[in-house]
Amino acid sequence: MKENLLSPAYVAEAISCLVSKNKLWENKKVVITVIANKTAGCFTHRKKSTKLKNILADAVLRNLSKPTVTQSVESKIYRTKYANHARELTDAVIAEYAALDDDIVCLLVTAGGDGTCQEVQTALIKAAYESETKRDVVMNKITILRLPLGTGNDGTDGHSLEETIELLEGPLHFANAKAVKVYYEGNPTEEQIKAYGKDPRKFSDKYDERIKDTPWFAFNITSIGIDAYVAYLTDFIKKRLPGNFYHLCVPLSGLLYDPTFPPGTGRFELYDKDGNKTEEITTPIEMFTVGASGYRVYGGGHVIFPNHHNVCVTPKLGLLKLMLENHHFVDGSFGPDLATLHTAEKIKIYYDKPIIMETDGETMLLVPEHFPLIMERTEPCIRILESDNQTIDKGTVRAE
Repeated sequence: MKENLLSPAYVAEAISCLVSKNKLWENKKVVITVIANKTAGCFTHRKKSTKLKNILADAVLRNLSKPTVTQSVESKIYRTKYANHARELTDAVIAEYAALDDDIVCLLVTAGGDGTCQEVQTALIKAAYESETKRDVVMNKITILRLPLGTGNDGTDGHSLEETIELLEGPLHFANAKAVKVYYEGNPTEEQIKAYGKDPRKFSDKYDERIKDTPWFAFNITSIGIDAYVAYLTDFIKKRLPGNFYHLCVPLSGLLYDPTFPPGTGRFELYDKDGNKTEEITTPIEMFTVGASGYRVYGGGHVIFPNHHNVCVTPKLGLLKLMLENHHFVDGSFGPDLATLHTAEKIKIYYDKPIIMETDGETMLLVPEHFPLIMERTEPCIRILESDNQTIDKGTVRAE
């Protein structure tokens, strides 16, 4: 029955309850602003939606008897209607809070798939680059809560909804998080791109928008190579069949990637925070991955950065070795015979063949004329929630 399904209104109600009990917002006037994709599986897929609603309902019941510490909590719900609408809605929220008193704070909740989360965060960080006024709002007035309601949930606050609720029930502080900024220095023409026999629009539904939208931002990881191809293939199948096909696409990509993107050689220049080149690596690659920090997962929980390093270089692997050793990229147990880990603030990449790139799952075709490609970590900007009990360093700076 429809009333058993999760709804944006119920998300707002449940999060409002948890926020009103947490001392982080003591004596605050809080506005819970939910940006929801009503067509996402978390609202439409009966089994998944019912499960998520029950998890939230249990959390509400568990916290109802606790004292309310906030001065007030109200909620607003915005529903996306088309591609990039979440970014437009976020821009409107930023404008609204620029005009409000400092005693009113916003918890901006993303409720939908991974794409909704990425759109909202992109709007926040791009606004922060536009003006000091917007930067102040993004860093100090709007806190994002990235609900894990999608398929991958790798850049969300908790890999599962249970983890997110545990976060909201515990001792918290505000922190500002880094992202990875990605842009290219080349200037390919349409004719040069077409000369490689690949239609860039095949590999990105948003190609025309994304090509004009540089720099791109990744709030979890960005990569080039087979990992990006897995993201493309997963999205391609998901548009045609309901369900999570990521684990099917991993071995399938092993068979399809090389014929689609014949291997090339990459040259990678790594730089520290002072702009000094610390390493240069030249190798045929399987994939090259950069995280906003270390301790990152991707592809539905696969451990790509098991420690503080934020750069992973995976040289070209044979198909058999790729199939046999892939499990090491699930639990982060890969050794230097499979991939090497490094630390860098900025990377300059040169590549001699067409290749596919992804930023938090959003894919893009690149050709040699795009390169050099730059990936660099931003200053801590996006305001998030962080547990007081967190022991690993995810590149954040605790907010005042």
